[in-house]
Amino acid sequence: MPARQEQNHTFFYLESEYKKKDRALTMMARFVPTIQAVIVMIGLIIICLFLKQKGIITDQYRPLFGRLVTDFALPALIFSALAVQEPRVEILLAVLVMTIAVFCHLGLSYGIGRLLHLERRQLGAFMLVAAFGSSATLGYALVSQIFPGNSGAVTDAVMISELGIGIPLFFAGVLVAMHFGNKGGGSALSSIRAYFTSPIFIALLAGCAASFFLNGVKNPVWEVVLSIFSMISLSLVIFVAIGIALMLRWIPLRTIGLLAGITIVLSLIIQPLVALFLSGLIHLPDIETDILLLETAMPSGMIAAVLSDRYGCDGELASVLVIITYLFSVFTLPLIMLLAP
Repeated sequence: MPARQEQNHTFFYLESEYKKKDRALTMMARFVPTIQAVIVMIGLIIICLFLKQKGIITDQYRPLFGRLVTDFALPALIFSALAVQEPRVEILLAVLVMTIAVFCHLGLSYGIGRLLHLERRQLGAFMLVAAFGSSATLGYALVSQIFPGNSGAVTDAVMISELGIGIPLFFAGVLVAMHFGNKGGGSALSSIRAYFTSPIFIALLAGCAASFFLNGVKNPVWEVVLSIFSMISLSLVIFVAIGIALMLRWIPLRTIGLLAGITIVLSLIIQPLVALFLSGLIHLPDIETDILLLETAMPSGMIAAVLSDRYGCDGELASVLVIITYLFSVFTLPLIMLLAP
């Protein structure tokens, strides 16, 4: 009997050690790609800042690159991503969770901004940066690293991101930017009218229609069209990096320290926890929960800063807040992902 108890004790000890090592390896598998992806994005911005220093790109090009993002590359990405998607029930539930989390943060950041007495342009920028994460530019890269060889996980990530972050961003986000920015006018009606005639909304409608009528169609002409839009969409990351570099200005941390801290807590901690809680309520499958948790834990989206600047909100404030959340995400992302099922 004592020998059997000793064998059981040895077995449980070895099992415990194996679990510890497995957890450590999992932590490293999530930590390293996070650092790499963040360094890539920061590196792109540094290169663009160097080009700015050399006078190759200057402030006079700032409106141009803003329009290239919102009127060219981003509509191409929306159309090419939505046109080939085939929604599943699990994905639609994950999209619903992400959408609820985004709108909760829009409302929460609006209330906090009013309490802090932010001026109109700053409030719009803060709302966009706090609510919308970098699920596309950073999220896809991390999903492919964390789920190597699982193409289905990447496809799910694209759908959850494009529908759960993309549609609220391209609809509510653009409306927020137009309404609180100088270029949107004071009227909500004028903001809505401007949005419904924008390339972003047209691409949204066209992508949904193509997904419904042309999904799965094997036609050389259609494949060429998709390839063209996909190639255009690849320019989005570069245009966004250039836009951030042109917007970036030195803002003393003491003047935005509180706002930066609130943005970090909202976007990097509270939002993924809200998504995790809602996923548990509807019993979302583990892999969709993992992807959802990862994408809601992303740093603030660079596209949010570009939209802020493009439509007249405080783009300089937004760009600084985005960079700060990128730096802190190196520490928060792996810790948040430890909560994944």
